[in-house]
Amino acid sequence: MKKKLIYLMLFALSNSIFLKAQEVIKTMPSMNVHPIFIGGNVVIGGGAGSLQIGLNPEMYKRVNDYVDIGAATNLFFQSFNPTISSGLSGTSSRSFQLGVGGFTRIWPIEKFFIQVQPEYNYTWSRFKDRGTESVNAGASRSIRFGAESLLAGIGYGTRSENGMTYFSVMIDLLKNPNSPYRDSYNRADPIIRAGFTFPIRSKR
Repeated sequence: MKKKLIYLMLFALSNSIFLKAQEVIKTMPSMNVHPIFIGGNVVIGGGAGSLQIGLNPEMYKRVNDYVDIGAATNLFFQSFNPTISSGLSGTSSRSFQLGVGGFTRIWPIEKFFIQVQPEYNYTWSRFKDRGTESVNAGASRSIRFGAESLLAGIGYGTRSENGMTYFSVMIDLLKNPNSPYRDSYNRADPIIRAGFTFPIRSKR
């Protein structure tokens, strides 16, 4: 009988504590759950006989006030036709790139961030000889290859729970000659990007 009384008292006490905890939780302000952000940037360029169109979608999660982690995609198409630009014979080209990677943004101080982004790009290219007198006139060939890259750089941005706008400059730290971020002499080209993101609202 004494044990049953003790059990009843403990049950009543624990139930009281549980109900009190529920009341406290209900009266507490909602915790700030960081949403997932999506966005990116668009690249459009060209000149006489050339065209470049690029898209860099990204999705990321804000871990805390200092770190973002996410995934990015690189889509890029470029074409060149020397017969349009100069009226001379030459080789026209068409290239398409598809890249996937992940990134980390570190915000050591407000509005400035450091970004590191490992990436792998696949490239498909087609070339055609536009000459009329050469032995290879009208001949075409296709190549495809892949290359890893490690992009790193700094950026400036403003971010809030409503999204982010940013400007960044990065370079490829690896020396793979097939990287889309290195020139014909295997020198790193600067990668300049500006874009925006907005949140996907989630239930709290």
